[in-house]
Amino acid sequence: MERTPAWSPDGESVAYFSDESGSYALHVAPQTGGAAKKFSLGNQTAYYFDPLWSPDSKRIAFRDNRLNTYVLDLASGKVNEAGEPNVWGGFTDQTYAMAWSPDSKWLAWTRSLKNHMHGIVLYSAERNTAMQVTDSMGDARYPAFDRNGKYLYFLASNNAGPVMHGLDMSSNLYRPTRSIYALALILMMILRPQAI
Repeated sequence: MERTPAWSPDGESVAYFSDESGSYALHVAPQTGGAAKKFSLGNQTAYYFDPLWSPDSKRIAFRDNRLNTYVLDLASGKVNEAGEPNVWGGFTDQTYAMAWSPDSKWLAWTRSLKNHMHGIVLYSAERNTAMQVTDSMGDARYPAFDRNGKYLYFLASNNAGPVMHGLDMSSNLYRPTRSIYALALILMMILRPQAI
């Protein structure tokens, strides 16, 4: 079974997940044909989703059905967790949005929290450290970097609490509002993310 192909930004390779060996691995094949390079994802039984190339085509972010988010470094073959796993999955109002910074040094991704809200996590690919950069009392999701890599944009809501669990129909009457926020990334260079 081969699934979820993603073309590299430099147009040279296609990444996809394959269970050819009996366990899923991330394969990176040259677009001109030929043998794929195969990266082991460990011995755990899991499904993997949403490969997202860094702009420099040197790393790939992805997630699994165990609520983890990972970054693969293609040069070393090392797979790192990009912070603590999501808390909720399944029938919750979960989003898995991820975004790379233009310089490929940072991955921003959306993590579900204990209170069913979402927070934006900023992962440093160079330091292998991560930190949540939004407040847990609001619901923040859909990160996006500006072209120059100076700001991280995201949507956030401070009245989304009643609709965080999709199976509770009593919340159908509530309509949360969301606003666009911008975080100046110069602050992140000063704060230096710590492992979370």
